[in-house]
Amino acid sequence: MRVRDHVALSTAGAALLYPSFGRRVLRAWAASILIDSDHYVWFAVRHRNLNPMAAVRFFHEEQAPEHPATRLLHSPVALAMIFLMSARRRALLPLALGMATHVALDRYHEARLEGARTAALERDEYTCQVCGSQEPPIGVHLESQPWLLPSYRSQNLVTVCETCHEAAHRARSRPAKRDSRAASTLRAGLAGGRK
Repeated sequence: MRVRDHVALSTAGAALLYPSFGRRVLRAWAASILIDSDHYVWFAVRHRNLNPMAAVRFFHEEQAPEHPATRLLHSPVALAMIFLMSARRRALLPLALGMATHVALDRYHEARLEGARTAALERDEYTCQVCGSQEPPIGVHLESQPWLLPSYRSQNLVTVCETCHEAAHRARSRPAKRDSRAASTLRAGLAGGRK
């Protein structure tokens, strides 16, 4: 799930809970967002780059790495430790709840997205919708997604082979040009190959 989605959902939840819990809800809100600092620290050390926007772009790439160090605060051990500590220091309980909420949203997102991927692969009969290949690895490419909050509709996904998937990402990362032959070819292939 994207950072802006977590911020939006956490902010909405905090706004709803504020009348009942007051300022204590702000700790849970902050923890639900700042838990992703483990991604940033890994990125800054690994890439020697302190730019937080570069880190966000890096982790939103299609094949972003899943190194265990990028998810230290998301681990069951970290969550268990914060919940155990909150038993002795009640002020830590909102932090634990915020972190747990974030991890739960991530798990929900992953499960729903995996279901959409499976539906798209089955719909397209495990065939690349650009070149017609059925040679593994066959995967899916996210064609479109709302700006805020993810959609889990399989219509947003297209089945592609590895080569066409890489071409789709290259076309997306180039600056927009009216007459970009590669981008036009890919768009025509995606539009023409759809059933």
